[in-house]
Amino acid sequence: MKHIYSILFSVLFLFSCTTEDESIEINDPFFVDPNPSLPSLIYPTNNLICTNFNLEFDWNVSSAFNGNSLTYTIDIATDNTFAEILFTASTSQTNRAFNLEKGTTYFWRVKAKDEKGYESRYTSTRTFFTEPEAGINNIPHAPVAISPTLGATVSGSEITLDWNATDSDGDTLLFDLYFGESNPPQLVAENIEVSTFDVTTEANTRYYWRVVAKDNNQGVAISRVWNFRTQ
Repeated sequence: MKHIYSILFSVLFLFSCTTEDESIEINDPFFVDPNPSLPSLIYPTNNLICTNFNLEFDWNVSSAFNGNSLTYTIDIATDNTFAEILFTASTSQTNRAFNLEKGTTYFWRVKAKDEKGYESRYTSTRTFFTEPEAGINNIPHAPVAISPTLGATVSGSEITLDWNATDSDGDTLLFDLYFGESNPPQLVAENIEVSTFDVTTEANTRYYWRVVAKDNNQGVAISRVWNFRTQ
């Protein structure tokens, strides 16, 4: 009988220690989550009605533990449970284009995965629609930085950002400007009718900026992120 009690006590002690150790690890203030951060979706926006069917999807970069390289998985489906995924792709970029069908409701999501196999959760799901009777619209060409150029060093407390974008259909373009000291930069102006914008800067600071070009048929092109430094 003493031998049986000894075995039972040992088993209970083992489970008690295991539970306590796991609790310590979960509540450890120095514990670092090795999974990449959650990407954030940019375009297409939620409930957007698209007349362009060669659509470019865009999202913000994730951060990875110890600077590991990242790939992104994008899923596109016609149901919000993603039981029937129509398109899926893995890419190291933060954008991917797909040819879509007219008159269809789509759902999309993205997750990040690093070279060690650690994954983020999927983003929240966004939905958008393609119009059935709309004609084909070519999206604008991605904006190109004119000044400051990529990696340039400039002087002055007020800098004029200058870019160029064209549209093969000849559509009128409006621009959204993202600018700031962090990457990705934050939205600072929407629906700009000209391709320049003045920003206030401080000395010895690196700034990041990008431009989104929009035509009047809901075609959108997003530039890469540029950067410059002030003296």
